[in-house]
Amino acid sequence: MSYGECFVERLGALGETLNAKAKGNARADRLRRTPALADETLVNDALETFGEALPGLLLESVVDPDHPGHLLLHTWNGHRTTTARKIEHGGVAYIPKNLGSGLVQSVCFALPSLPFGTPAKLISSMRDFLSTYARLQPEVADLLVAFGLATWFCDVMTVAPVLYLLGPDSAVSQALRLLGCFCRRPILLGDIDFAGLATLPRRLGATLLINQRYLGRRVQRTLLASNRRHFGLVHGSERLDLFGGKAFSCEDFPGVESGLRVSLSPTPGPLPTLSDAQEQLIARNLQARLLRYRIANYDKVPGRKIDASAFVPEMREPASTWLAPIVDCPELSESVHAEILRQSQEAAGARFFDPKCVVVEAALFFCHDPDPAHFFVGELAEKVNDLLKGRHEESNLSDKKAGLVLRELGVYGERVATGYKIVVTDALREQIHQLAFAYQVPPAVDGVRRCRYCRVFQVLPEVG
Repeated sequence: MSYGECFVERLGALGETLNAKAKGNARADRLRRTPALADETLVNDALETFGEALPGLLLESVVDPDHPGHLLLHTWNGHRTTTARKIEHGGVAYIPKNLGSGLVQSVCFALPSLPFGTPAKLISSMRDFLSTYARLQPEVADLLVAFGLATWFCDVMTVAPVLYLLGPDSAVSQALRLLGCFCRRPILLGDIDFAGLATLPRRLGATLLINQRYLGRRVQRTLLASNRRHFGLVHGSERLDLFGGKAFSCEDFPGVESGLRVSLSPTPGPLPTLSDAQEQLIARNLQARLLRYRIANYDKVPGRKIDASAFVPEMREPASTWLAPIVDCPELSESVHAEILRQSQEAAGARFFDPKCVVVEAALFFCHDPDPAHFFVGELAEKVNDLLKGRHEESNLSDKKAGLVLRELGVYGERVATGYKIVVTDALREQIHQLAFAYQVPPAVDGVRRCRYCRVFQVLPEVG
């Protein structure tokens, strides 16, 4: 071979090497530039993931039936499923995450999905399971079923479902154990702390089933703060991702702004024994069918319009989280809607004594008075206390507290020699009416149109 031929051959080999490197760099650059994948890890030019919603393809991590300590990727393209160790789509390779150590080892991942028949058939099997092993009241069983369904769609909802279980320890423990059979990626916990929570990997979306009645205040606050999908959590130098459904064993219900509640009663006789082998078999079957339910309805659930106008404001977002995942099963939808409405009405009754609601109600009184051009915070506090007294409430609101509540609501005045004065302008009347309808104070929702602003806000359409 001549010198020229050798040079050309070496030049060609160098070109192939450079092309291979360029393709590899372009691929890595494409991965880095994909916002949804920015936090994931590249392993041998493949992206580690627990799941992705890609154009035309949904990826889910499932347990390897032959190697239970490892995961596979399960895909759905709208027509059929495939399961493999490595998936390539859109020029990017994906592999399942290595489970590593920590709390993630306690997560129960589903097997590859199985056909579920109809939604009604799937939901009926979940109800039967709860009826057999817990003997729950129908409305209680329906709420647990709805919670289970909602956990499979947390990643497309604004807030995650939260459920509080009240009742005897034995009944609550059994309910949590049964929930672990059909919630998405459940973890059953008897105790919990920050060190354990910090080991959960990001974008896992686990469902935490917590059988610990007296959580530390900071831990409970952190868990509840993690229920909004678009907001992150930082604890010291650690960034926590705890977004996902949560069910708590508790003595007292903290309030509707945190979640829904069910009260469990002691069973009149012994329950059927649920062995570990039976539990594992039932969980595998239900979760595989629920995974197919998730991937079949993944694009449908986020776009469902839920009429939440009948609920108090703080329950409207959670109501959508609970109701939107119930597809083509009107009986369950009606049962869960009725229970949410009942809890909403209880919350509405409590608003008669809530400082913000009563302050807004008193301010609305001054807005409907045609004469005064202003009112003082002291007069407002006096009106608030008259309302509370008429409702047989013994507590009183001081002038200072009334002023602080007004400022929290965004209503400001001016300090004068005789006190703190609020000038009643058209803009203030509109603002107070908006607050009154947002907080659903009684004079705003009784159907009586006392002024033009009442007419405006009473005809505004509700967004479900």
